[in-house]
Amino acid sequence: MSRAVAIVGNPENRRVAFFQRALGRRGMAPAVVVAYRDLLSGRKPFDEVPRGAFLRIESPGENFEVERGLLSLGAARAEREGSPHLGAKALAGLKEDRGRVLFPRQWYLGYCACLRSLDAAVAARGDLIALSNAADIAVMCDKRQCHRRLERSGISVPPALGTVTCFDELVARMESWCATRVFVKLAHGSSASGVVALERRREKWLATTTVEMEQCDGETRLYNSLSLRRYTGVVEVRPLIDALAPHRVHVETWLPKAALDGRVFDLRVVVITGEPRHMVVRTSRGPITNLHLGNRRGDLDRLLVKLGEEATRQLEDTCRRVAQQFPRSMQMGLDVLFVPGMRRHYVLEVNAFGDLLPRVLHDGQDTYEAQVGAAVEWHGPGRGEER
Repeated sequence: MSRAVAIVGNPENRRVAFFQRALGRRGMAPAVVVAYRDLLSGRKPFDEVPRGAFLRIESPGENFEVERGLLSLGAARAEREGSPHLGAKALAGLKEDRGRVLFPRQWYLGYCACLRSLDAAVAARGDLIALSNAADIAVMCDKRQCHRRLERSGISVPPALGTVTCFDELVARMESWCATRVFVKLAHGSSASGVVALERRREKWLATTTVEMEQCDGETRLYNSLSLRRYTGVVEVRPLIDALAPHRVHVETWLPKAALDGRVFDLRVVVITGEPRHMVVRTSRGPITNLHLGNRRGDLDRLLVKLGEEATRQLEDTCRRVAQQFPRSMQMGLDVLFVPGMRRHYVLEVNAFGDLLPRVLHDGQDTYEAQVGAAVEWHGPGRGEER
């Protein structure tokens, strides 16, 4: 690759470091980092990006200064639409509180505004080749929009019960659907933030979740926990759902997962230039499989043997069809569920920043090396203008 590379991200973040290492392993110069904090402060960091550079957009996460900036950017819009929000005074005094779920709808509205500004800056330059599309990222960061897009295209997704605003509305929706098990997900959450696996057995309720609730000065604060928590009964489950729902949630049918070696599993598949490449089997004893929650990687080769050629081909075809829904984005991470018997699969989510898979190789390359090499094949000199 002869072109220069620029990364929009947080300079200290490990994602940026991994991509820089991938460039170095291919004998390329380090990327120019366009910091989110500079974008949010109104500076013009694109002035330092070489002409004709490839532009990678990274996650804005894991930086409190940036998180507060995005909340500030989304405050007015959140207030207009009646979403829970922090105003200017509260934001000015906001302190970092690790693990706290801070007004995800307001954050999302701010990030969308940031992405629009980023898109405008790229368009004004006219010579940069963006490896991800800002509008695509906005859709992938909204589980409701993403689900609708896939469903309209005929891709199998879990049936959605729609958006609810409180526990009582969720109960009514479940009864109308004759559903006893659902997943409630923050529409703008990631890494299992705000995910609740909820089941009802007659009048008994059980919620398995990453959410920890704390009361502070009469306010319910939500925190992400690395240990799954259980809330039982209406007395515990109602305040959990009532605390999450105002921030926008996506509710879908809880489909049973297939098992491998006695543990249920789903797949994270990284799609690059429309092709499924890196895959990780995420296994668990419970309903939530994210690896950072103490779950284990499964044996991919063993799974592919059990699936057989036809089911594997169908999985790969589905991944290609999902990528076609986001044709201006070079990479994405898909979460895919197989039901027991492994004859059918469903796409659970599409992740704009789903390529962080350390030590997972495909054709001897990690996800970042594969993307560096694929950028030339995908766009190549002159092809960026055609897309």
